[in-house]
Formats: sequence, C-alpha cells, structure tokens
Amino acid sequence: MSRFCFLLCFVLLLLVADEIESRRHRRHRSRFGRRLSDGLRGLRSQIRRWNHRWRLPWADINFAFNYGSGGSRDWWDGPNVCTEEERKNETTSDDISSHHMATTVMCDDKKTSYICTKSMTINGKKTTLREVKECCHGYSRISGQYGCPTYRQLHDIVKTAESMNLTEFLRVARSVGLESKLYESSGANFTVFAPTNDALKQTPTLSPTYENVILSDMNSVIRISPPVSTLLVSDASDLVLGHVTGGILTTTRLEDEQTITSANSKSSTIRVNFYDMVNDGIMTANCKRVTSRDNLATNGVIHVVEDVLQPVTKSLMDIVSSNPQLSYLKKAIGRSGLGVNLRGDGQFTLFAPTDNAFQKLDGGLLQRILSDQRCLKKILFHHLLPNVICSSAVSDKHKSRTKNQLSNYLRLSRDQNNKYFVENAQIVDRDVMATNGVLHLIDDVILPDEALGVLHALQKRNITRLPELVVEAGLKKSFETADNITVLVPTDEAFSKMTEFAAKRLNESETALADALRYHVIPTTSTCRAYDGYQFPTWNPRRNLTVHRDFLFPFHGYNRETIQCATILKSNIQSCNAVIHLIDKVLVPPVGTVVDVLEVNSRFTEFVRLLKNSGLADQLQGKGPYTVLAPTNEALKEVSENDLKELESRKENLQSLIKDHIIKGHRCCSQIQRYSDRFSIFTRNLRSVSGMTIAVEKSRDQLTVGSASVVECDMVGTNGVVHAINQVLQEEDYYDPFDFW
Repeated sequence: MSRFCFLLCFVLLLLVADEIESRRHRRHRSRFGRRLSDGLRGLRSQIRRWNHRWRLPWADINFAFNYGSGGSRDWWDGPNVCTEEERKNETTSDDISSHHMATTVMCDDKKTSYICTKSMTINGKKTTLREVKECCHGYSRISGQYGCPTYRQLHDIVKTAESMNLTEFLRVARSVGLESKLYESSGANFTVFAPTNDALKQTPTLSPTYENVILSDMNSVIRISPPVSTLLVSDASDLVLGHVTGGILTTTRLEDEQTITSANSKSSTIRVNFYDMVNDGIMTANCKRVTSRDNLATNGVIHVVEDVLQPVTKSLMDIVSSNPQLSYLKKAIGRSGLGVNLRGDGQFTLFAPTDNAFQKLDGGLLQRILSDQRCLKKILFHHLLPNVICSSAVSDKHKSRTKNQLSNYLRLSRDQNNKYFVENAQIVDRDVMATNGVLHLIDDVILPDEALGVLHALQKRNITRLPELVVEAGLKKSFETADNITVLVPTDEAFSKMTEFAAKRLNESETALADALRYHVIPTTSTCRAYDGYQFPTWNPRRNLTVHRDFLFPFHGYNRETIQCATILKSNIQSCNAVIHLIDKVLVPPVGTVVDVLEVNSRFTEFVRLLKNSGLADQLQGKGPYTVLAPTNEALKEVSENDLKELESRKENLQSLIKDHIIKGHRCCSQIQRYSDRFSIFTRNLRSVSGMTIAVEKSRDQLTVGSASVVECDMVGTNGVVHAINQVLQEEDYYDPFDFW
C-alpha cells in the first residue's frame, strides 16, 4: 500500500509539472516540456506493461499531457498504422454452474506495434480478440513521432535477399526450383528464415560441391541413377523448404513458443522463441539464433538465422527411442508411464542423461530408482522443463535458473570455453529439436532430494548420524520401503549435544535404539503444524509426539512451536518416500509421567523422596501438563540439615516448597528462553502453582530461573517436562513485575 501511495504521489507531481509547463509554453514547447512529454509517455507505457503482468487496479488512470491545443496522442492512432483483428472462440468447460462472466485485457506497447488481447468468458464459452496495430507494410516509425511517417521502397524477396548478400540461400533456392516462386509475380507471400552464407557452405547436402549433382531443374540430374537422384533432390528440397512458410510473419505477429508449419513435404515445424525481451533480447527459430529480423519485402519478410534449420518431424519420445545412447532413459520413461506426455503436444525441454551418465550411479541406487516408479517419475520430472529453453538463452556472464516440472529451480550456465552446464552436469549435445520441444544430452543424472529415498536424501545433505543409527538398529529396510511417512531428523550437532538423560535412554536396552528411532517417524506425511496439545502417532505404538505452541500476544513473531520440546529448524524437505523435518534435539520416548522421569534418574533421588513425603506425587501423576524445575541431589545438599528437618516436620511447608518448583503447563527450555527477551513487561517471569513468580534470565548459553541455573533441559514425560536446576528456589527468588513503578 505504501508503494502504491508513493507512486501515485509521484505521478500527480508529474501531472502538475506537466500542466504548469504547458500553460507557460502554449506556443513554443521548451526542451523541458518535450522531455516531460516523453517521460509521461514512457511512464504510461510502463504502467501498461505492469497492468499486463499484475492487473493493477489503478493502471487505467489516464495520464494525459496537453501542450497548446493538442491533446494526448498515441503513436498507433497516427497515419500509416494498419489494424488487424483475430477472433478465436473456444469452450473452457461443458458444465454451467452459474451465470458467470470474466473479462481480461492485456496490452503491450512495443517499439513497432501495439497489441491488445481481450478475453471474455461467459458460462464456459471463451472469446479471445487479438488486435494488432503496427506500421503498414513498408512504413516505419521514428521514435517520438506520431504514426509511421517513414516509407522505404521495397522489393520482392529475391531482390531483398540479394541486397542482404544472402547469395548462398539464393543458390540453394535456385537448385531446388524455389527461386522462381519467391518473385513478386508469383502472387504469394512468404516468410523466410534464411541461413547465413557460412552456415549453408558447411551443410554437406547444400554446399557448392554438390552443384554437379543438384541442378536448377529438379527433374534432371546427371551421372547418377534416377532413384539416387530423386532421393538427393527430395532431401535437399525438403531441407530448403523447411525454412519457408506462407504469409508475412514479422516479429509482431509471432509469439513465444509459437510453432509454424513449413512448406516442405514433411510439414516439419519451426518453433519460435523469445528470451529477455526487455532490451529486444534474443529470438530463435528451432533454437538457432535469429541474427537479423523483419527484413521486409513486397511479398514477404526475411529473418536471418545463424545456422541451417534441420526438418523437425519427431517428438521427444521418438528421439529418445531412436538414439542408442539413451537406452536407460528410454527404459526409465517406459516404466514411469511418461511416454504418452513426451509423444503428445507440448513445449518441453528434456535434459537427457546418456547411458554413461546412468552407469556412473551407484549400482544399488541405480537399481532402486529404476524399479521404484514413484522415485523414477520424480527424477524424470526433475530433468523436464515446462517450456523450451535453447542454449542461446544461456549467458556466459552470469548463471540463469529456470523451474522444472517439480517446481524446483535448475541452474544453467556457460563457461568461457563455451561449455554448457545444467547444475553440475555438462551438456554434451544441445538443441536437438522435436515437434514438442527440445532435447539436450547431459553427462550426469541430476538427482533431486525428491527422487531419493529418505536415507539417501539425508546423506546427500551431509546428515550422517541418523542414517548410521538406522543401519545399526536394523531398520534400514523399513525406512527404504516405507511410503508417505514423515521423519523428524535430529541434526548431527543435536546427536553430539545429547543430554546425559537422552544418551542413557538410547542405550538402556537392546531395543531402546530402535524404539527411539521409530519415535521419530510419523506414519503419514505431515507438515507438523498443529494446535497446542495435538498428538501425532508414531512408529512406536506406545508413544505419541505432542505439539506445544507458545503464543506470546501481541508479539505474533514470537509464536513458537515445539514437538516433544524439539524445534523444527527446516521443514518440508521432500524425498521420494518421505517428508523430512530437521530438528534440534534427539527425541526420547517418555518413560511415563514426570514422576516416572524423576524416579528413573539417579540425580533426583532426594527430590523424589521429598515429593513423596509431601503427598503430591499422586497429583503429578495426573493429566497435567506440568513443568517441574527439579533440584538435583547436589542442590539439595546445599540446604542445611536444620532447614530440611523443619521442612519435613510440617507437611504444609514441604508441599509449599515442592509447589514452588512446579509450573502449570508444558514449558520447554526453548519456550522459557523466550520469556527472557526484550519484550519484558508481560513475559519475563514464570508463575509456579504456589503463586510464586520466578524471574527468568538468559545470558549467553546459560538459562537461569530465579537464582538457579538450568543444568539439563527437556526430560519429557507423558504429562509434562522436567528441567534439572542446581539450586533450590527460595522466597528471595520471588519477582514482582511491577517493582519498577
């Protein structure tokens, strides 16, 4: 909204300056006025482009500029501008669910044309009207002037080609009997994609050395047998006619990804692509760069291409099937069921790994991906783009990126030696054109995480500890054959920083490690985003994972979610058979309630004794949840014998002490740390069930509650969590949040 206001104010200032300048210079426009006029015209054109892309609600504002008695004038409303309309009707749906009408208008002001496409959809019937305003044939624009005032004398295609020094094209056209048809007297219009002289000289069947074979008369060939002569002339004719199509197709009339049927006997296609059109960009025909475009003739137009266009008659699937270097890819496409897609219509780019590329893979991995249709399909989609990317579009000055069919970005680059790469795979043969796209051969298989099994995906990210433990626990096969699971994966650092409590639990029995690893697996795919207290089932049938959400109003950014006190560091990493979430802690299956957690840990024997003597142990076995700040045995030794005897002599005092260390609710250490942040007036304390308010502080890596330091965090039970502290909380730890008044 702020950007919109700024832009609107800026435009209004320009309009005010425009009006002031026009009043001061009614008769003679100053240099400033002319510049302002050009600036407003450019701004209006830019806003049309924005509207074309984003449909801005204010893009229809009329930015008029008046000088003297003249009004706002668009160049395409001037003289020598021709208008052509094309209407297309189609059905978008057979179902009529309501009386619904939708309209869109997209307009683009180019240097030599103004194109508006208007679409209206009413009850599933879509009508598209494309209106093109451009300089009439032979006329051209002068920047800043009204209409198309400049006229250039045109000649037919043959004379135009002669003036452009396209001598080799005229020679081969003559050799197959095409030249006579390109004269104006033939009465037909043509669009010619003419290769350069050097390109034609380097094409064997069209080079001058074949002049003794192919003569100007297509029916007479000397010194060779009739069947061979017919074949040679036919092939050469098809090759030449594959550069010609009917009609006058200037770049204004051509669109990105448009396919044109050529004039040869095979009806081969010419695919036109445009890249980076901000600065006129790159235009290609069958992935050959167009070096000179829109050379008008009286009966057509010539576009010069840097190389010969080979006839295109095969689909991507046909090319793969007929190439002996792509037998593995052919097998993979067949098993994945994608062959139908690659035979049909489309505009794809296929990065095709060679057989050598597949053979570089580890044998076990190769066998698995070829036998697993789910993973195989994802690998193929990773190599397939939804649009045609020619090598001409790849710059040697910077890396480019484009989305594939998995919606992942692939990086494309070209080095100083003119070698092309997609990711780290080198393109060894490029721009093999098909009727439905283009194919590039590459020397490596590009493996995305989405196509790897969960263990391979982790190893690719250099996460090694969990895969090692899975193998050690005998669960490798379970992880590899599972489908649509969610795995919570502790980082290698999390394993190295395991608490004493967690490390002990993983080794307490022969099945403890396997039970703990199963506790990290949810049997369905999940984002793990859930409400506070929600429980996810796991592969460990006796234990669920509990979500805890801490929302500190009004600081929305401080909404913290944990799963069994682990924070998700990176979520939704896709693998072939699982969703992976990286977490900062190793999850340990709870032994029972918080009382059970205290009892199995030898550090809390004294606190457990006091808890049972107080009569509160049964209460802590309830539903909860509870957070227990449990003093260790060493902490309780600091309490004098007299004080301890006095506490134990009166049950009320002992209960009060125990309650001072119990907080209602589930508070992991990561959540408690948030209570010590700079937004402190509401959030820098905890309240125990006894009513005591405990100050919380965080300095470096040390968390303190009252005067005690937390020495071990997050020992999770089924009804809460236990944190070990190194001092007993006393009354002096009470914190009044309103003391500052």
